Parts: sequence; C-alpha cells; structure tokens
Amino acid sequence: FQAAGFGGVEISPIYGAAGEEEHSIPYLSPAWVQMLRYTVREARRLDLDVDMITGTGWPIGGPWVSADDAAARALFEFYTVAEGGGVEQPIISTAAPQAVLHALMAFSEDGQALDLSRHVDVQRRLNWNAPAGQWTVYALFQAGTGQQVKRAGPGGEGNVIDHFSARAIERYLVPFDQAFANLPAEEQVRCFFNDSYEVYEANWTDDLFTEFQRRRGYDLRHYLPALYGQDAPDKVSRVRSDYRQTIADLLLEAFVRPWTAWAHRHGTWSRNQAHGSPGNILDLYAAADIPETETFGPDWLRLAGLAPLPGTPPTQGGRADILVGKLASSAAHVAGRPLCSSEAFTWLDEHGKVPLAHMKAEMDVMFVMGINHVFFHGTPYSPAGADWPGWMFYATTHVGPTNPFWRDLPALNAYISRCQSFLQAGRPDNDLLLYLPIFDLWATDLGAEHLLQFLSVHSERWLDDNLPAFARAARELWDRGYSFDFVSDQLLEQEVLVSGEHLHAGGGVYRALVIAGCRLIPPETLERILALARDGATVVFVGDLPTDVPGLGGLAERRQQLQSTLAALGPLYPNQAEIADVRVDQGRLLAGPDVEAMLHMVGIRRESVVDLGIEVIRRRDDTGHLYFLANLGQQRLDQWVSLPIQAASVLIVDPATDRHGLARRRASDEHDTSVYLQMEPGESILLRALFQTMDAPEWRYLSPIGETHALEGEWRVDFIAGGPTLPAPCEVEHLTSWTEWQGDSEALRAFCGTARYTLTFDLPHGGADAWAIDLGTVCHSARVKLNGRDLGTLYARPFRVVLPDGLREGAHQLEIEVTNLMANRLADLDRRNVPWRKFFLVNIEYQAFDASDWEPLPSGLLGPVQLVPLGRL
Repeated sequence: FQAAGFGGVEISPIYGAAGEEEHSIPYLSPAWVQMLRYTVREARRLDLDVDMITGTGWPIGGPWVSADDAAARALFEFYTVAEGGGVEQPIISTAAPQAVLHALMAFSEDGQALDLSRHVDVQRRLNWNAPAGQWTVYALFQAGTGQQVKRAGPGGEGNVIDHFSARAIERYLVPFDQAFANLPAEEQVRCFFNDSYEVYEANWTDDLFTEFQRRRGYDLRHYLPALYGQDAPDKVSRVRSDYRQTIADLLLEAFVRPWTAWAHRHGTWSRNQAHGSPGNILDLYAAADIPETETFGPDWLRLAGLAPLPGTPPTQGGRADILVGKLASSAAHVAGRPLCSSEAFTWLDEHGKVPLAHMKAEMDVMFVMGINHVFFHGTPYSPAGADWPGWMFYATTHVGPTNPFWRDLPALNAYISRCQSFLQAGRPDNDLLLYLPIFDLWATDLGAEHLLQFLSVHSERWLDDNLPAFARAARELWDRGYSFDFVSDQLLEQEVLVSGEHLHAGGGVYRALVIAGCRLIPPETLERILALARDGATVVFVGDLPTDVPGLGGLAERRQQLQSTLAALGPLYPNQAEIADVRVDQGRLLAGPDVEAMLHMVGIRRESVVDLGIEVIRRRDDTGHLYFLANLGQQRLDQWVSLPIQAASVLIVDPATDRHGLARRRASDEHDTSVYLQMEPGESILLRALFQTMDAPEWRYLSPIGETHALEGEWRVDFIAGGPTLPAPCEVEHLTSWTEWQGDSEALRAFCGTARYTLTFDLPHGGADAWAIDLGTVCHSARVKLNGRDLGTLYARPFRVVLPDGLREGAHQLEIEVTNLMANRLADLDRRNVPWRKFFLVNIEYQAFDASDWEPLPSGLLGPVQLVPLGRL
C-alpha cells in the first residue's frame, strides 16, 4: 500500500472467507487486539495511518447488544368501542406479541382523550368501559426491529443498537474500552469510523415520550391519531414534524456526539457517514471530526461525461447528485472541520470493469463538491498465496494487487495526492450560505418510511420532490457558478458570526446568506437571521418569505413571535417582478424572484468558467486563492477565462504530471483577473493565485498545428505480465483489440495483464516547436517510453504525452506497455467452472454473480497512434 501511494487504510472487519474458518480471530479478543497493535505499528513505520470502524460490518452493533439496547420500532393497534363497551381481546401487538405496551389512549369523536394504560392488567386485559359516544382506542407498542449487523465479522454478529438511546451507545462502547485500555498512543488508530445509517424500521426508543414532552412541550400520547396519520392534515403534518425533530435531536445528542466524545477520550478522531439518517444531515455530519459522504453506482460517471463499459446492466445505485454530495463538505466548511472524506468507487461498475479513467473522473466530481480526503472502496485482505483473483469483496471496486491496474495505480494516487494537498490547504472560500429548510421536509410525508424522512445520498428525490423551490434555487446557483455551502438552523446559531459586512463560520468568510423555498421556519431561526443582518450581514430571500412555523407545541405563541420578526424585516414583500432592498441597522435584506439579479446587486460575482463546461472549487489562504478546475465537458478549452478574484500572479500546476509554471494573466478590472487556460476534455488543473508577484518559469502553452502523422508499421507485441497464461509474442500492423487477434485466440480472450508494444519511427523534419504522441484509444492504461526514457503513465483522457525537447531527427524507439482489466479473465474462470469465490459475491444488481456469458472487453492499444505537431502560444 505504501509503495502504491496510499496514505493509510481503514480496517473494516466483515464475514469470514469460505474454508478459512479455522483462521478466524474473534473480534476484540486479545489475539485480535494484538493483531491490531502490530498493524498500527507497521503502518506508522511506513508513514501510514490506520482507521477502523467501531464494530464489524454495518450498522453499528454486536453480540453484547441486549434486546433492551437494540434498535426498536413503534407498532400500532386500534380498537373501536361503543358506549358501555370495552376491548375484548388482550392488548397485544399482532405483529410482535412480545412487544412492550408504551401507551394506551382512548379518543372520542368530540376530541376527548383518556389515558387507559393503568387499566391494563398483567394478563394484558383492559378493564375499562367506554363513556358516552364512540371511542377509538390506540395502543402503541415498542418492539425490536430484529435487525442484525450486516456483513458482520467473526465475533461481531449481533443486534444493531438503538441509535436514539444514550444508554445504548454507552454500554456498546464498554468492550472497546476494555480491549483498548492499555494501548499506548503510538498503537492507537487515527480515527474511529461509523458507516452509513442503514438501520431499517427503527423509529422508537424507550424514553421517546419523555424526551418529546421535554423538547416539544406537549404529551405526544394525546396526539397518537395525528402521529399515525388519522387526523386533520395540518395536525398530522405538525405532530409528525415535531416527532421527526425529536428523533433528529436524539440521533445527534444520544449517538453521534457521545460517540465522538468517546473517540476523543481515546485520543482519536471520529469519522461519520451521516447520510441515510432520519435527522438534519448537516448537524450529524458537523458533529464528527471528519464528515464523510459516499458515492454509489455508475451514474457518477454521467456527471463527468462518461458511461459505464459495455455490458453493464441498469443498476439500483440511484442517481448521482452533486448537491446531495455537497451536504458533507458544507458541514465541514461551516463547522471548521479541515477534512471532508468520501467512500469512493462503490459499485462504480461491475466486477472487473472499472478502469482507472473512471476512478479519476469520479474523483474530479468529488473534488469540485468539496471532498479533500478520499477512501477507496475497497480492498479485502487476500493472502499472498491465494489463487487469482484472490479474495474479492461483493461490492466493487476491487482495488487490490491482483487487479492488473494495480501496476499503474501509483500514477492515479499521485494525482489524487497532489489535488488533495491543494484542497486541504487554506480554508474554504465559498461566497454564500444557503439555508436548508429542513422543517419543510419534516412537514411532508412524501417519500417518508416508517414515519421518518431518510436523507439518502443515493438519490436526489427527497430534495427535488419535497423541497422543489429550494432545489431549483440551489441548482441555479451551482449551474451559474455561484459557490455556496448549505447551513442548518443549529449551525446558524452556533457557528455563524458577523464581522464587518461578512459572515464568518469555521474559517470561511461568506458574503451573503440565502433563504430559498422556505415556508416553515422556527421563529428563533428567523430572529437569528435578523440579528445577523442587523450586525452587518446581507440576507437574500428568494421567492416568498417564510409564512408559518413548524410543529404544534406553543403554536399560537410561536406564530405571533414569527409575525413580529417578519414585521421587523421591513417592506420585504415585492411583487412577482420586483426586488425589495432594505437596510436593517448595519446590514441589508433583499427579496425577490431572481436570485442572480439580487446577487449582482450586492456585488457577488460568479465563476463564469462554468459556462465553458469547467467545474471549479476555490479555497483561500493568507497569500491568495487556490483553485481546482476540471473539464467535465466534451470541448477543449483554449482561451482567456475570467476569475472573480484579484491576483498579481497565477501559478498553473498539472496534478497529473506535477508540471507547473506561471500563467499568462491580465487584470480584467479592479475585481477580476483573466488567465489563459488550455484544458482537454477530462483534464484537470490546479491554480495558485497569489496577491503578490512570484518568480517562476512561465507555463508552456502548446496547441496542435498542422497535420498529425500516423505512426504506422509493424508493432512488436510482448505479453510481459498477467495470466492465466502469457500469450505468445506477435507482430501486428493494424492496431485492434488483442481479443480479436488470430493465433493464440483462447489465451488472448482470457488474458488480463500487460503487453508491451514496440515500434521504431522517424521524427519528421522541423515544422513544430514540440511534438506529442497521442495514443488514441487505450484499453485501459499505458506506460510510455521513448528510447528507453520513461515519459509517464497515462490512465485517463487525454491519452497524450508531450515528447522531450531536443529530440534529434531520425529513428526513435517507442514502447507502450498497456494494461487491461480483470473482466476477461473472470469470465474465463466462470466459463471453465473454476471455483474462485471465497466471499459471498453478487453482481451490480445484487443477483448471483456469473461472468460466463460476458463478451470479451476490448483490450490493449487500439490507436490510432499519432505524432501531433505543437506550436507555442
């Protein structure tokens, strides 16, 4: 791992390997802890870090989690009773007869509510007769969900914990305290990790009624019909909003914060995947030291203008969305967390079908959405002596030494490292805070499951369907190049301050707060927004102002409080075409339908380079600005671009090669700087824009001139690494996939590994300032050498390398070592019925994995290989 360019590993114990049961080491046993200590020591010796999940598999849980501390759900039963009658059958949940009764309430048609809990005897019989009128008796039970830890490792099997109970997480962590009690600091992991919230049906906890009344100010038992959805729609919406807010509070205060505090007591950090949670995802991310999002499925390639390889079926991975991915980085930025990580490449394609080019493309998307600390998913432990392909996890991408692309992976890792070094430097430099109207989401049942709204990163539907006006505004800001971070009610209160005319949070400086698509807002939040404006902030309301408060408790009083605050905002009620613009003490309030027009009025400029298909993220330090730009479009960029910053000099860095130099620049006006940029589709660059001039060589601008020269002749092809066998050397005149060649056809169709292509060519006479070799189509990565000199490793668009200066005219030897993917060899194993699966293995659609009917993927150097004359700009 160290040699391949990794900075560390995350240990995730999962189920054992078939036939290796005798070698299993029970989780947290003394032998297991000794193995962990050794691993950490070795990693530190190699200058690597080690993280580990707080358990095995996911979600968090294990064998010591009792039924009392396990994930729980609410179950309802209903009984209709006429005057003088009673409930004849025992008060028992039909779905779970052993479930514990938490509330038994009778409700009359005229709105009376009676608590009947004390009338239930030990045989669970209700000793009560209904007064006058018709009555409905509601019984609410608590039952365990029965969910077990998914993919648990040996010794880690057991119940999933109750994430809403502080007692549950406190008890859960005791075995870790015992196991790690004597670990010296140098043998402690860097970080404890909590995987994504995949807790099914859990929506209750022992003391929820008590916590609800303490937080919301009324007794939820008296509103069971509304909680269940059998009341007036407005009451149902308000009660469920209060219930969802209470669950969110408990998930934050009873799980994430105590778990993070526990990690700190052990001298480590916490890293949390908050997505999928039934809470305010921004607060849950921000409560950890390292917020972590994830990518899932091949749809992420669409955002980079790419598609999966041929033969990949439709998937259940969901639709990729940059806005949903930005939730984690927003929390990191606003809460002052220097790192924001992502689980990357999960199910990016089918087994054996993920090229380095696709990994690089997904990384570029993650970088522009604010990720600066990536974890590859994933690499199962595989013994060195295991038959190929070794032990493979069920969910791709397989990033391990048995994958042939491991040979060229260091080049991609070097690229990622250079990008992350830029994106971890300084502080975020987004211009806007965009308020997430979580209460509008909690007030709706659209997309809700088990009474709760789960905020997934595998789909944008909860955002677009439930918060359409907010989502439209956010997408308009993103598409037009306005940089922003999402902010929650709690983060506004705890992290955001005003200095001068700017908002400050977590080291970032923001020029305005934007409120869009918000109908329901707590009066305290609106008061906080008004206070920020009075202190000097600019606040922009897009569309209608909030009109109501969420929830039911103290409704009349809170509505009056909201109306008083709205009145204090001044005349912010424009018609459909106008913009209201008022001063409030030292600050400024604007409202209107056109967000871009309002931002223009307050002098906030956008990154106009997005109009050219370039995605961008900007950071800042005391010496200037740092940019990451990715050409995710299909057009070459070769022109002046305007950046909304001031810079006396701009350094261009190519993160793929580490080539750098001073850019051509010119001041557009007193605010903007124009820089000349050249970017091929799929290419990325880093910019270091400095306030002061710097002394450095100039960036070499090169553009194609004249006609290209096809490199033709007889290619010598030697298969130098891979299997199952090395095909015989051969010579070819026309470059096609080696799977189509005659001769050793069976071996060629099954082969995965590396072939060396050698050709001698003559460099043309003059007529160019420089020359590049364009490899055309490469399946799927290549090392290029000229006259024995290494020119670099190419693994993504553009497959082109500039030749060294000073080449003599005449003959030169070109060597191109091309490495393909695992897919063809996996298919060969399945066609021959060779048993190779050591783990439970499924395909991308979670069906039994079988590659026997796969057509061979194109492999090798397909060309055309061309010499490209270049001229200096």
